[in-house]
Amino acid sequence: MTRIVEFSPVFAEATNSSFHHVQGIWNAREHAERQAAERGHTYSSPEQGGVSQAAATELLSTADALVLAPTVAAPTGMWQPTDGEEAGRLIGHRLLDVLSSQRPDLHIVLVSHFLVGHGATHKNSKPSTWGLRALEAHLRGGDNPWTILRPTWFSTIHDPAYQTRLTGDRNADGLVSAESVADAVLTAIENPHAAAGRTAAVYNLAIPDVPRTALVAQFENLDRDVEALVGQR
Repeated sequence: MTRIVEFSPVFAEATNSSFHHVQGIWNAREHAERQAAERGHTYSSPEQGGVSQAAATELLSTADALVLAPTVAAPTGMWQPTDGEEAGRLIGHRLLDVLSSQRPDLHIVLVSHFLVGHGATHKNSKPSTWGLRALEAHLRGGDNPWTILRPTWFSTIHDPAYQTRLTGDRNADGLVSAESVADAVLTAIENPHAAAGRTAAVYNLAIPDVPRTALVAQFENLDRDVEALVGQR
């Protein structure tokens, strides 16, 4: 059994010093929580809204893995930070620096976004994308083992025929269901030997009769991030 904690800090509230973070709405939370239970794990996340330092510390003290899924969806509605990159850095300093110092053993799975790989000039680039870019860099520079997943365009529809695919292609595009994102997150947590130190876009393949490839093998076939190779993590 793995004890999984999920934090979904709202980018627009990163500067709120009253709380450890403001917990927002991650669109694959219910799927991840259900799949975790089915696979024999526990899955905890704070209530939406302001999370105190004490509550965050208590949750992390017993965690084996952290799902970090920053969001622009707050309990009060959708928000866009005015400076997403700064918000990403603040989340990094407030959360990742502490974990790197006090819990360097904790595997962190960051749910990022595929547009980070596309670059600043992409027509769909937005502040939260660059907050994620800053947060990715911060995570790679710390002491925690990491896996960074970049879901493509989110879809609420899932069909059993869908196959989850991982790719290291920075220009990846496509659609992915919440069910598949949750599966990729949990597979990374269950198999850190295969997933740690890697970054991958996640999408669904919906072509009938194409052979399936296990997600663990897909993680193993990804190139490791440069920072992981330098640090030999």
